[in-house]
Amino acid sequence: MGTTESSGVSAKEVLRNDFVVVRYAVADALLLIDWNRQIEPEERQAAFLWCIQFSVDEQVKNWLINDEEIFIITSEEREWVSHTFTRLAAEAGIRKVAVYVPEYFYSHLLTLTGFTQDAQQIYEQLGVTEHEVFTDYDMALTWLRTSPQV
Repeated sequence: MGTTESSGVSAKEVLRNDFVVVRYAVADALLLIDWNRQIEPEERQAAFLWCIQFSVDEQVKNWLINDEEIFIITSEEREWVSHTFTRLAAEAGIRKVAVYVPEYFYSHLLTLTGFTQDAQQIYEQLGVTEHEVFTDYDMALTWLRTSPQV
């Protein structure tokens, strides 16, 4: 597994399969999660569960999820992310989760506003993880590199 450069981030590839590539930027305690294609709910769960365990093992505190290839998020996925994943991320000590959605995809993002707000509220209740959605990849990285609010 090699080291790749993405937006000025040096990151080592730690997982690759047909639907996701995960890279680890040690200096930023950051996982970069890039979907290769539209995924199934089970694939999201498998990847996120793997990333949670990796984050615990390596003390990763930040995630950047690239949703550029995701056009549909099922109600099953929304439910799992909002209720199960948010708890797991908090328990794993994840401090920040940034989701990148390209600007040209923003109209779809608007349809998911309720989903995003639900996840943010649950994160707030758990008091550990911050969650934001960005249409600019570099802005997401900048946000991840700033100290979390205390």
